[in-house]
Amino acid sequence: MSLGDGLTKIYCAILKLKELKRAGWIERGVMDAESVAAHSYAVALLSMLLADLRDLDAAEAMRIALIHDLPEAFIGDLTPGEKERLKDLREREMDVIGDLAKALPGEHAEKLINAWKNYVKGSSEVARLVRDVDKLEMGLQALNYLRSGYPGAREIYESALKEIRDPELRELLRRLGGSLT
Repeated sequence: MSLGDGLTKIYCAILKLKELKRAGWIERGVMDAESVAAHSYAVALLSMLLADLRDLDAAEAMRIALIHDLPEAFIGDLTPGEKERLKDLREREMDVIGDLAKALPGEHAEKLINAWKNYVKGSSEVARLVRDVDKLEMGLQALNYLRSGYPGAREIYESALKEIRDPELRELLRRLGGSLT
């Protein structure tokens, strides 16, 4: 496969993510729900900023954040309940990442695969930060939807508060939630 073919294959996945609406918001009645790509962009930007503030590798934080939902282009944006019912979800996600990595030259393919594995396992401080920022962004989006009149977003906000492990980020979300909580 040529580099052009490989990039085209990855770009097709990106296009799917730009169109794919976040299932949790749709389930809660949000009429114009954000796309997976919009969520990933927000996670990447927040991860970069927080990594810089914490003297962590901002480029690696962005890499992880930008690919963390890439398999959803092929598997779909699954709700937590749907994920629980899929026994082989991680294997399916890894298959997608592996297939996309084949579109890249050697060391770049390895970077993509290693970043994905690092994210899934939370095996570095940067990966753990991105995992928490993923939940932080979800909570922030929930606050936005709550303020826009979608009361079903409260459940996702509360879930985000429970799932964020970093005390500083959890407290930030709690503070920003203010009177809504």
